Amino acid sequence: MNLPEWWLEATLPTVVFGILFIVWVAIPPKTGEEDIASKIRDFITRRK
Repeated sequence: MNLPEWWLEATLPTVVFGILFIVWVAIPPKTGEEDIASKIRDFITRRK
């Protein structure tokens, strides 16, 4: 099976961005700091 060249060019940035986004949301914020990651984290934890 031979994958097209564009496949890696499209997949690699998506995977890297996804991993960085998950790490950004997973790292707890400093005390008293409110940012978008905190809002996303709160949204995810409220749904469970």
